[in-house]
Amino acid sequence: MITDPRPTKPDSQPLLRVRNLFLAYAKRRAFAAESIATHALRGVSFELREGETLALVGPSGSGKSSLARCLVRLETPSSGQIFLEGNDLCRMDAIALSSARKEIHLIFQDAASALNPRFTVEEIVGEPLVIHEPTMGHGERKRRVSDALKQVELALGWHSRRPRELSGGQRQRVAIARALVLQPKLLILDEALSSLDLSAQSQIANLFFDLQERQGLAYLYITHDLGMAKAVAGEIAVLEAGRLVPQALPTELIASNLQPVS
Repeated sequence: MITDPRPTKPDSQPLLRVRNLFLAYAKRRAFAAESIATHALRGVSFELREGETLALVGPSGSGKSSLARCLVRLETPSSGQIFLEGNDLCRMDAIALSSARKEIHLIFQDAASALNPRFTVEEIVGEPLVIHEPTMGHGERKRRVSDALKQVELALGWHSRRPRELSGGQRQRVAIARALVLQPKLLILDEALSSLDLSAQSQIANLFFDLQERQGLAYLYITHDLGMAKAVAGEIAVLEAGRLVPQALPTELIASNLQPVS
């Protein structure tokens, strides 16, 4: 059973501040001389503090995944600002952005697609250290990998296994360990529970709660499932056609906004 979401911490300073974020794609229609702009995000603004969970709810096509990709700079916003601990990710050079990405990590719905099938669990979890901490010694890297796997409740016997040998819930734990090995402050969970069965959903959700309690992690939980959002988050916001509906809305109003986007 999923436990109650952790309370918010209103006295803390924002870990993440998003200000007036826009994202537009240029699309060219068949036989048309000019391209047209498709707006994925339209003036999105919100804040998230250390130790908080904000659920972002919306139907397919509302811009949720576009927002997630912007926050880790896999997409470049058309305009707006993304402040992580007071530093604007949109103005960082490649070196500064690489360092900032250790603090914020995106976990996708389908963990299997993000795990190299040729790597062992130990290699998968250790890969971010190879990329972001290239001078780290082999012994220290193994220790950090073991610590991360312990945090997600995978014992030593799992180190040499490969993704095809794992269940969906186990693969998701490996994906979480891969994020934790860099000791981040914010995890963006893009439908991170939706592909799991109910038992695995409950186990992984409670794992997230425990990690948050021990480490003060902040979560942006992106989902189309209002019930799950209410179970895991202290606050809920709705994204509709690229626009953010104010947070902490009554359930009836939230539900009315969760209509398919044409």
